[in-house]
Amino acid sequence: MAAFGRGLITVCCASFALGAGGSALAADLSYGFGTAPKATVEDWYLTIGVSGRVEPDYPGSDGYTIRPGVIFSIDKASELNTFRSVDDNPSIALFDTGTFRIGAVGRLDWGRDDSDSDRLTGLGDIGTSVEGGGFTEWYALPWLRLRAELRYGVGGFSGVTGDLAADAIYTMDRWRFAVGPRLSYAGSGYMSTYFGVTPLQSATATLLGNPLPVFNAGGGFDLVGVTGQLTYNFRNGFEAGMFGGYGYLLGDAASSPLTSDSSQFRAGLSLSYTFNIGKAWW
Repeated sequence: MAAFGRGLITVCCASFALGAGGSALAADLSYGFGTAPKATVEDWYLTIGVSGRVEPDYPGSDGYTIRPGVIFSIDKASELNTFRSVDDNPSIALFDTGTFRIGAVGRLDWGRDDSDSDRLTGLGDIGTSVEGGGFTEWYALPWLRLRAELRYGVGGFSGVTGDLAADAIYTMDRWRFAVGPRLSYAGSGYMSTYFGVTPLQSATATLLGNPLPVFNAGGGFDLVGVTGQLTYNFRNGFEAGMFGGYGYLLGDAASSPLTSDSSQFRAGLSLSYTFNIGKAWW
C-alpha cells in the first residue's frame, strides 16, 4: 500500500511537470506564431526651413541674383540624422532600409524674363514650372552617399530633368561637412525652352536690335560641377548651413547663342527647424 501511494505521488508529480512544461511549450509556440508584442511605432518629424542663395539670373547667364529656397522633409525618428544636401529637392522617402531610400521629389523652376538680359530681348518670358518625380538614395559606404533624381516639369517648359550626385560626408560633434560632384540632365523640352531659338524668336529679336540665329537645342547632360557645404546643428531643433558650388555647362547648353558664360557659380545660407508631428496615421 505504501509502495502504491509512493507511485501515485510520483505519477502526479510527473503529470504536473509535463502539464507545466506543456503550458510553457504552448506559450512558446503561441509566441512564435504571431502573438508577439507589436513593434514600437516611431514618431515622425517635419523639417521646414528657408534658404537664400546667389545664383545666375538664368541658366547660361553671366549675371547673378538672390533667390529664396524652401526646405521640406518628413522623416521617422530613426532617420533624423540622415544627411541631406543643400541642393536636394524637397522629398519624402516612401521606402527606407537605412542605407537605401526611394521616394517622391518635387521642385519649382522659377522661369526666366526676357528683361533679365539684353541677350534675351525678343524671346518672351518663361513662366514658373512645377516638377515632380522620384528619387533614389544609397549609402555605398557610411560616409559616401549617392543620389539620383528624375522629374517631369509642366508650366513654363514641359519635359524631363534629372540630377546625379555623390557626397563624401565628415561629421564632428555638431558640425557636418560634405563635398561631391554633380551632373544634371535636361530633356529636349527643357533645352529647347531655355537654350533654343525658334525662327519666330530669331526674327522678333532681330527686329528689336538683338540679332540671334536660329538654334535647335537637343536633350542631354547639360551641366557638370561640384558642391560643398557645412552645417551646424544647435540640438534644439534648429540647423544652419552654408554652401557653395560650381557648374560648367555642357553640349548645346554651352553652345547656345543665349549663353553668356558656361561657368555657373552658386552660394548661399540656410536655416531649418525640425519638430515632432507624432505617430503616423497612415
